[in-house]
Amino acid sequence: MIDKQMLVDILVKRAKGYRYTERTDEYAVVDGERKLVKSKKVSKCIQPDVNAVKALITLDDSQDVTQLTDEQLQVEKLRLLRLLNIMEAAPDEPTPDGSDNEE
Repeated sequence: MIDKQMLVDILVKRAKGYRYTERTDEYAVVDGERKLVKSKKVSKCIQPDVNAVKALITLDDSQDVTQLTDEQLQVEKLRLLRLLNIMEAAPDEPTPDGSDNEE
């Protein structure tokens, strides 16, 4: 089960964007045994996602963003940017699916 903090971490990662490496292996049967014929690694980039930022804002139960003034929205924007910078400065941790996050 995903707890709220894990959900926030996933949304922050998605809001910032990230890189990961995808590996593809091709096998062939040679002399009755499976042998690795070709292995390819591709680095992929997931672009920052505005919808993840929106989800982060709505996940914060303490505020109804539709009722905020322009000044309050600016303060909230700066708070979220600081949060993203803190998360960006933190060392990378494995993703929930167990693979390593490469940047």
